[in-house]
Amino acid sequence: MKKLYIIKYDVSDSQIFDNRVKGLGDWVKYFSDNWIVSSELSAKEIYEKITEEYENKSIFIVELNPTNYYGRMNTKVWEFLKANKQK
Repeated sequence: MKKLYIIKYDVSDSQIFDNRVKGLGDWVKYFSDNWIVSSELSAKEIYEKITEEYENKSIFIVELNPTNYYGRMNTKVWEFLKANKQK
């Protein structure tokens, strides 16, 4: 079953990680270095996949529960969350 994850890394590492994150599955990017990704992988598997050969880089991956959220954000983020809401 697919889960949603927030992935964050230093914007200076974008050249390394952007395409790797895009290859994980459906995604939405907000701000310059923040992603929400839909994937069947675990957080650890995502980390291992996108940091291969760059294990010394800092990266934060956390599972997101999209049943309780609120705020002001670009509409593409809200649409992504609604489309990927677990039933």
